[in-house]
Amino acid sequence: MPLATGLKLGAVASALFLVAGCRPVITRQIASGPHALGCAPASCGDSENLVSVTYLGISGILVEHHGHALLTSPFFSNPRFGARGPSALRHIAERVVTDDELLAATWVGSGPVINADTAAIERLLPRSADRASVILVGHGHYDHLLDVPYIATHRAKSAVIFGGPSIHHMLMGDPNLRSNPTRVAVIPKDSAGDFSRNGRWYYSPDSAFRFMAIVAGHAPTVRIGNLPYAFGAGAVLADLDSLPRTAGEWKLGEPYAFLIDVLGGSTRSPIFRIYFQDAPTEPPLGFPSAAVLAARGVDLAILCAATSSNVHAAPDSLLRVLKPGGVLVTHWESFFRPQFQPRTLSLVTNLRLFTRSLRRALPPKTGWVMPLPHQTIRFRVSDRS
Repeated sequence: MPLATGLKLGAVASALFLVAGCRPVITRQIASGPHALGCAPASCGDSENLVSVTYLGISGILVEHHGHALLTSPFFSNPRFGARGPSALRHIAERVVTDDELLAATWVGSGPVINADTAAIERLLPRSADRASVILVGHGHYDHLLDVPYIATHRAKSAVIFGGPSIHHMLMGDPNLRSNPTRVAVIPKDSAGDFSRNGRWYYSPDSAFRFMAIVAGHAPTVRIGNLPYAFGAGAVLADLDSLPRTAGEWKLGEPYAFLIDVLGGSTRSPIFRIYFQDAPTEPPLGFPSAAVLAARGVDLAILCAATSSNVHAAPDSLLRVLKPGGVLVTHWESFFRPQFQPRTLSLVTNLRLFTRSLRRALPPKTGWVMPLPHQTIRFRVSDRS
């Protein structure tokens, strides 16, 4: 379907260049108040009663409890695409866009081959992540999946990767994973929950975590008037012979949010519940059922800031359903800049609108934090059962 036949994008590109020129450098966490989330290390108690959540950047999260670990969408490579990216927007501004295919070809959808930056991964992925028993991936875009094959085969060598069918098909392009197909588990859509029904609980091989996929979506990359453009849209329907080569070949696939339960005690019952999303979505997509939330509330909601202003009522309506004990704001920074450089807001993160939504939807005593990459927040829990 055409994006905007006969539509000139000069105004859009000009606005993006303006934002790019004045994006602030973020040098410390932004939070609702002092000690907004978690406990101070001196007051957290012993490790058996501690859940640690480390922000790795973009949608990467490391959850740890009692020597066990779970990862979500770890990504450190941050390819810059040479002359593409912002300069490609200038090219867009000089021509008439007639359809999605032309826009994708003009931006990073085609063009240079991208690969995992293994040196960056080795430098930035914490050693404790090697113990991960699970890697959860909510959708297949390169900034969520590009680094996963290397991490799964060189660092977290026992982890099982869970995601939708397209994620499985793309990862079969890695010869190591293809020769060990049990390392990649498919969550079919009929096993995922939604706002009207529960999904299936999956368990980590070490029985330290369980998780439920929730049928979700992905906000448009950009809106031009009321017309959305979604980068990397589409699904992969068969196993690939090799991994995708360009950014646009890493397809969205079947997007999921996740409920993640940390399990503890002799009965391995839930002691801490996390709601995780790696992309904003139009409500009620991404909403867990009332039944699953009634069984146990959400202790921590991990929400994506980038592109949230491109969907309606985000994150207000989701927060009113989740009623979380706290919120961790992720995927706020530019992923065209290596993590060794100062972090700046993404072009598609409207922090002012996002934090206004947090204040509007959360009770005054519910804290939120937008952490810097590699910041850890600790939560005191009880393993008694």
